[in-house]
Amino acid sequence: MRAVRYHHYGDPAAVIAVEDLPAPVPDTGEVVIALEAAPVHLADIKNITGQPWFRAPLPATPGYEGVGRVTRIGGGVTRIAVGDRVFLPTGFGTWQEEMLAPAASLWRAPEGLPAEQLSLLPINLQTAFLMLSEDSPVAAGDWVIQNAANSNVGYYLIRLAKDMGLHTINVVRRPDAIAAVEAAGGDVALLDGDDLPDRVAAVCKDVRLGIDAVAGPATRRIAACLGQRANLLNYGFLSGDICELAAQQMMFRELRFRGFFTKASLARMDAAAVAGMRERLSRFIMTDVPAAPVAAVYRFDRIQDALAHAARTGCERTGKVILTP
Repeated sequence: MRAVRYHHYGDPAAVIAVEDLPAPVPDTGEVVIALEAAPVHLADIKNITGQPWFRAPLPATPGYEGVGRVTRIGGGVTRIAVGDRVFLPTGFGTWQEEMLAPAASLWRAPEGLPAEQLSLLPINLQTAFLMLSEDSPVAAGDWVIQNAANSNVGYYLIRLAKDMGLHTINVVRRPDAIAAVEAAGGDVALLDGDDLPDRVAAVCKDVRLGIDAVAGPATRRIAACLGQRANLLNYGFLSGDICELAAQQMMFRELRFRGFFTKASLARMDAAAVAGMRERLSRFIMTDVPAAPVAAVYRFDRIQDALAHAARTGCERTGKVILTP
């Protein structure tokens, strides 16, 4: 069984290799899943290089999510059968031909859809859904503003918002990204800039929810677009900077600002709530088939090329890089 591994932090070209490991054997309550596809996230590269906040215990196999098929089951497993298509458990370690997983926690993946698209859904789709629903008092007809709208989370958020009856203002950092966001169904697409609040005010003066993935001055610009007592969530730091907020924004308009982390949100939910959310999202997937941009698909034996491609930014990489065994 082959797996992508690293034993030291450092330059991916120097530390990453494909290794042969023993085939996993399922214990009671476990299954073995054969990988179909898994994405390469920038967070994977941060893990491999050993950046702060992104250090997995060594040796490590990268990969936060993916999709595959069950090939073997352990004792006591009844709800999952050999041949079932499932999303891989989110966390770390999906870049391997086979992986062990507890059967009770698995989320069934739909048939008839490309593995490359499905591999992108477990984290990003749940992230978009939870930001629009958990502790965010928005109702049908409300306006939501997000930056990094041309990201995968951004694409899913646009479509989920439309499904919920919400309107979206979608902010991007490159002019060439506007058309793609509009094609995805965003109500309004705008280029980020110092005059963003004025342009947003011409569309809506009472935006109820702001979603920030960029940090730095971008956080302040999103906050300036929000209405009284609105909510502002931060779930990323693409700029590499700390979130900037003006005290006057927070005080006089009573904005509520907090960080958002999908793993923590899921941990607060009981099993029934998670199952209910995933059932709803599964129906959504089949009625609004995902079509997030994919830049390229690589096999394990081209892992170095895949990592180099995934490390590109902006218009040099228009979509996610996907791995297949």
